Amino acid sequence: MTVSTFATGLRAMLTAGAVLCPAVAGAQAVDYQALQETIGEPVTTSVIGKPQRASELPASAIIITREDIARSPARDVPGLLKTRAGIDVNRWTAGQSDVSVRGGVQTYNARLLVLVDGRQVYLDHYGMTDWNLLGVQLEEIQQIELVRGPANALFGFNAASGVVNIITRRVGQTPTVTAIAELGNHDISRLAGSVTLPVTPAIGIRLAGVRAREDERRIPATLLRPAMVSDVASDQVSGDITGSFDGLETVLGGGHSTNRQVEYLPSQLLSNQRYRSDNVHASATRDTGWGGVTLGGYVNWLDVQYGVGATADATEPLGFKNRIIVTQASTLVRLGKSDTLRLGGEYRNNRLRSAYQFAERISYDVGSANAMLDLHPDEAISITAAARIDRLWLHQAGAIAQPSYEVASDFDRAFTRFSFNVALLVQTDARGQLRINGGRGYQLPSLVNYGIRLPIITPAPVPIFVAGSPRIDPVGVWSGEVGYARTVGGTQIEANAFVTKTDNAIASPGDGLQTELFLTPLPSLVARFTAIGDYTTYGTEVSASGAVGALTWRANYTWTHTDEQLASLTLPIPYALSPKSTTPVHKANLALGYDIGRLSLSGVARYTSSTRQFAFSSTPQLLLYRVDDAVALDARAGLRLTSALEVYIAGENLALADGAAVSPIPADRRVRAGVRLAL
Repeated sequence: MTVSTFATGLRAMLTAGAVLCPAVAGAQAVDYQALQETIGEPVTTSVIGKPQRASELPASAIIITREDIARSPARDVPGLLKTRAGIDVNRWTAGQSDVSVRGGVQTYNARLLVLVDGRQVYLDHYGMTDWNLLGVQLEEIQQIELVRGPANALFGFNAASGVVNIITRRVGQTPTVTAIAELGNHDISRLAGSVTLPVTPAIGIRLAGVRAREDERRIPATLLRPAMVSDVASDQVSGDITGSFDGLETVLGGGHSTNRQVEYLPSQLLSNQRYRSDNVHASATRDTGWGGVTLGGYVNWLDVQYGVGATADATEPLGFKNRIIVTQASTLVRLGKSDTLRLGGEYRNNRLRSAYQFAERISYDVGSANAMLDLHPDEAISITAAARIDRLWLHQAGAIAQPSYEVASDFDRAFTRFSFNVALLVQTDARGQLRINGGRGYQLPSLVNYGIRLPIITPAPVPIFVAGSPRIDPVGVWSGEVGYARTVGGTQIEANAFVTKTDNAIASPGDGLQTELFLTPLPSLVARFTAIGDYTTYGTEVSASGAVGALTWRANYTWTHTDEQLASLTLPIPYALSPKSTTPVHKANLALGYDIGRLSLSGVARYTSSTRQFAFSSTPQLLLYRVDDAVALDARAGLRLTSALEVYIAGENLALADGAAVSPIPADRRVRAGVRLAL
């Protein structure tokens, strides 16, 4: 078989696979494992909405495979992401992590959209991701797909700096059982399991659950802390029923998750939180002679309490209830042998209920339409263009909290935003690829940004409130990138240069509150969430990977520079946002893996340069605390007793580097041992 014949056949196979997955919402319909085994590398749908080989993507993407997950010392998704180029993971507390792509580090990062099988797990109420509330465990993940750079044209609002799409394992023709039990220091305990069961040749069931506990890190006395500090506790259960009937692929499922942990709020106050999340979802994908059609939708419910045990007298916490309904439809049409056109539409309704906002209910509706064109004018060239238009209608309803600092008519607002991505991929020769891409996306203000109204307890004689504003606009993000990848012998090398510009970034009021004075009905001061300025990040990423016999290795280095035109950092600090201070300039990672018989060994060395991070002192006063540079060592050793049973020991931050978590709270060493059963 000639190379051109093989390439043509492979491209046809992937195009056929695209018919089975014309939309990300139906991503589970693709058999990723089978495609990876057939072509010898991972396949993803998260870049342009159809299956593509990892080596032929028109965007900067990382795919973490099931094999990578099994060998890693990491115990959660942020732990897997933190060793990759261009990624910042700040583990602020034992339970709270934030993942940032190419700079812009801050708590409650609202710029990274996180999905599980195409269903949003990013929390719209505050614009953040609770990584302990995903409803999925590592053992049931097939692969993790991370796209660096704006992906709004395919995914919509909040994919402003990137997308993480977590793909769970597909139900096969034989039953599978995976179970994990582990214990560790700091009272780490985890019991998890998943089952896939083919009921008939056409119907399959997947069930999974986990219970995890661990102690909070020791918070220094110099930091302001709640009267009570909660340890981390999370519980999750989920299930799916899948069906395949003469070209029709269907999925129906749901899940329930709870989580308790200490978090840094966007204001940088430490607070105890309790989350409860539920979801139901369904999708149907139909193959046709001309392409494929997908219909899908989901409903997410969130019940969250902030400030649990904030005072010694156990003042009632702040409660918020969020509900989001999303329906999606898309079609992927073949245009000749290699070209495709994807058309899609989406509707979502997002509602937040609370006594601590302008009105009892703040909500919005969004209608969206998108298109993606993937062209291959030559076997060595591909051109991809995607565009999306979103129309948002903002609303309020119910009793209005008094005193009121807005006019109800201000919430009767609508706006339209246009997003796009364009990419050129050139196969320079048999071993090299040049990629040029760019785009514009948007970070949508959260429902809290729009409507919160929170009294602040201070000794001041005049009441002070923190409030949102219905007049806040979406944050615009421009991005450009040039990348080159090459194979040299058995080594894969990739280098990227990027620039990302963020306009009118939104920030929470800090210590030196910038307030408005209201004189009626009683004198009061109001500090608002607001857009405070712009910042730009520039950077380079260099990665390499390969294998020497039984030894596998992976290394990367990231340099990030930030220019910002934001509020002053002079005391008292008015806003808790300064990406130039909080984003490390230098990061480097080296990962090694070695298998010898039944023994598997892996280790990661991580270097992070020094930063300054926001936190309230015990005074209290908002300050920037220095976090020293750190070299952190993580490792895992596993011994397979049988083909199905493994015992292991794993540890993170074995060198006990204080700055390894890139948090004002020093990192500690966490070691655990466990047993893993996989049938």
